[in-house]
Amino acid sequence: MEGSLLRHGLPPSEMPAFERMSREVALHLAATPRTASNPDLQRAMSQAYVLRAFSDLKASLKSGNKAGSATALEKLVDLFYAKFSTDVSRWQESSAGQAGTKAPLREILEAGGSSRRMASAGFTYGELFDMCLAEFEKGDVPRRELRSFLGEIPAVPLSAFRALEAQCQLAGARKMALLTVLALMEGKPACRWRGVQLLVKLAFSAGEDSSVRFDTIRLIINKIYSAGSEPPMRWHLPHMSDAEVPGAGTKWDLPDPDFLPLQRLRGRWVEDMATIMLRSVAASGSQFKHPIGVPLRLEQLRADLFKGSVCAAKDRVWLYLALCIKRPVLLHGLVETFTLCDAEMKEHLINSIEEAIKYIPASEQELLVLVQKATPETEPLVLKMLCILMTSREKESPSPGFGEAVTKLYQLTQNPRLLVPAFDLLDRSHLLDFLPAVLQLENEQVTDAFRLLVRAKNPPLSVTELLTELHHMNSPGENIVPIKSSMQALNIIFGMRDQYDAKVYGIVIQSLVEEPGRLPTLFMRTVIQVVKELPRLSDFVVMEILPRLVRQEVWGDENMWRGFMIVLQHTFASQPGGAARVLAMLPNSQLEDVLVQHPDWKSQLREFVARQ
Repeated sequence: MEGSLLRHGLPPSEMPAFERMSREVALHLAATPRTASNPDLQRAMSQAYVLRAFSDLKASLKSGNKAGSATALEKLVDLFYAKFSTDVSRWQESSAGQAGTKAPLREILEAGGSSRRMASAGFTYGELFDMCLAEFEKGDVPRRELRSFLGEIPAVPLSAFRALEAQCQLAGARKMALLTVLALMEGKPACRWRGVQLLVKLAFSAGEDSSVRFDTIRLIINKIYSAGSEPPMRWHLPHMSDAEVPGAGTKWDLPDPDFLPLQRLRGRWVEDMATIMLRSVAASGSQFKHPIGVPLRLEQLRADLFKGSVCAAKDRVWLYLALCIKRPVLLHGLVETFTLCDAEMKEHLINSIEEAIKYIPASEQELLVLVQKATPETEPLVLKMLCILMTSREKESPSPGFGEAVTKLYQLTQNPRLLVPAFDLLDRSHLLDFLPAVLQLENEQVTDAFRLLVRAKNPPLSVTELLTELHHMNSPGENIVPIKSSMQALNIIFGMRDQYDAKVYGIVIQSLVEEPGRLPTLFMRTVIQVVKELPRLSDFVVMEILPRLVRQEVWGDENMWRGFMIVLQHTFASQPGGAARVLAMLPNSQLEDVLVQHPDWKSQLREFVARQ
């Protein structure tokens, strides 16, 4: 009525009243039951009303007039309430006396199903919505206004979710579209199942753009899901016997299949839909210990997904992995699924589990239970988990119980790699028993094991004891491990000398030289390493260790004698007096041989003898 002569003839004081009257007339013409017999008139009046409201909305947004934009949206909402009331009245009238055969109200509003015939002859609520949606999608109005609009109208048609689904495919529109879906699910109970259906479809959709799936999963995990206080269901606890979990739920249902309570929305449906999709990656014909007892609506969601374009099996695990972070007890379901997968999928789960484990505190009890309940079949997945926990040691230490749990698993599998991530948590006697097996692993794994031991506050074995044990691995009469492995281990621990007091080398070589019997094979190698790399211990070696070796007649062992000479040669320049003292202790025959090889040592020897 902006162009009416009456409007232009009114003074400014009477304009608000005229606007209100005009609004009421427009609403009456657009939505009154009396004009329902003339759908073209209703359609035209509604179109004019919508266009005017959007014109006001755009003008208010452009000028920054928040009150004006709110008023414009309010006009649109009023139109929808008027149309909704009209269609509901028609539905009630048309179904009077036909309670058993009447079409659902949803079909009347959206012109679907058995109501198509009626819709073809009338102007429906759904058509009105599509009219507004077309204006929103022109791009002149921010998407947040659509979110506000959907939250205010009395019923949200299916076409709204189709539009939101299309927006979710666009990177620039996805965030607002997902938040709009969330707002509808939380604020409008009638929209929950449609919201769930859309989110599930997006989280497991096929396509090369994985960001659609991952953005949807983030919304579910961060904005919807809450672990809450609900106990896990029986199918979440495959690692426990019925006696261990008496009364665990075996199924759940909804009193009203069309109504999803907010508590279920935030918890149970997310867990169980994720579980259903996780189990779908298992090998064909796999039998799980416990069936999933969920409402028919969830089973229908799964069926609809697989009728459409569902993502590859490898991409169906991400939602479940994300849930494990918030509720670690779900890890046991992941392990059960792992045992039922083919080799390729098992490898994928091993590589993917880090995305959950690295965010779970090392002190989490379920991680320990996972190791305690491990079997040779689940060992590869458990080993990966232990390795991930090892990398987070600086933040938090795992429970000491891991040592015992890993010991039991190792005794079953005999895989020494299991021992590495829990090396500092092993019982002392077990560590000594398992040390030879660990020493024969790759350099990187031995390094990881020693690093944990060196950095531990209360290690089962000190560095001094470890060095001593490493030397005992090889003696002239026995090689517990290959010499190459022992040399690698000694090099690794020597490379960590900045993390402990290097004086331990003096303690170790002195204790070894004092032991009865023949010296360990690598003893002199370590002494040479010490005098070359730790000069402050050279004096100790010359004054204490070399004289003991002379008294033990070190020349009787060719390899030891060769090492002895290397040490003497290396220290003669810096410790001439001490070295000459060692020379003077040698028998004549050995001394003559040494002086023949090193005639320049004679002068130092004469000076030493002259001072005595």
